[in-house]
Amino acid sequence: MNILNYRLKKTFFAAVALLAGVLLLSSCAEKIARYEDSGSVIHLKTGQVLNVELPGSASTGNEWKKISYDEQVISKESVPDYKPSDDRIGSAGLYYYKFKALASGKTKLYMEYGSKYDASKDPVKTFELEIIVDGK
Repeated sequence: MNILNYRLKKTFFAAVALLAGVLLLSSCAEKIARYEDSGSVIHLKTGQVLNVELPGSASTGNEWKKISYDEQVISKESVPDYKPSDDRIGSAGLYYYKFKALASGKTKLYMEYGSKYDASKDPVKTFELEIIVDGK
């Protein structure tokens, strides 16, 4: 009977450890926000990374600009990366931005897509998220 109790306890604790690991990894996993998510609320944990994928075309003279957010809540982790959707010259594609949650709080991430040469022109597109960062 003792060997059965030992095996049950061992199996139980292994299952608990596995579940704890899965929950820990899922809470730290990077989140993705796309253009279609504009206007939504994103919840992050401190240290978690938010990947933002936005449409655009590097050959049009437009870019995602006027990026604003509270730098005490999130930070931009790298320069944006652009990947065209195919090999044709002038193809549209996606811009990739990375933001990291720094501290608990709320911030609005706002971005405009428009002319990089004429700041007086209205934006072609806008993107906005409310980001809520909770503790770890």
